[in-house]
Amino acid sequence: MKYRKGFLYQLAEDEYFQTQIRPKEHINLDFIELNVRGNLRVKRGYAFDGPSGPTKVIVDVLEKIPFIGKWLVKKFLEAFMTPSLGHDAKYQLMRMGLIDPKHRVEADDELKADCLARGMSRPRAAWVHKGVTEFAAFAADPKSLKKVYEVP
Repeated sequence: MKYRKGFLYQLAEDEYFQTQIRPKEHINLDFIELNVRGNLRVKRGYAFDGPSGPTKVIVDVLEKIPFIGKWLVKKFLEAFMTPSLGHDAKYQLMRMGLIDPKHRVEADDELKADCLARGMSRPRAAWVHKGVTEFAAFAADPKSLKKVYEVP
């Protein structure tokens, strides 16, 4: 058996995004599809880690609040979960060398725009954007591909 670690979520149905990223050729992988018109489809079964960085710490704290913790987590994540999915898929395509890393700018800007469109406050969206632009370059680097573990 071979497997990878580090994923928190698995997509239960396809999600669609429009992006300014235009590959030279249609990309169609098991779990991600991006056509030359910038239509991105993240397919059912895709595994991802959701919003990361300080968001994970905040979610851990909110979950511990009696009675309302789950509701607070839902409210905190609702404007961020889907945009982070699209962002993760774009970064994965960069890690795999299927789209040029120069597209990080578009991916990061689209993350912010998608968060705002889903109701995130402007200050929080700016904070999210600064976080990915300043600290997430490693995640688009091919050296960051998830290690494959093997069990005999």
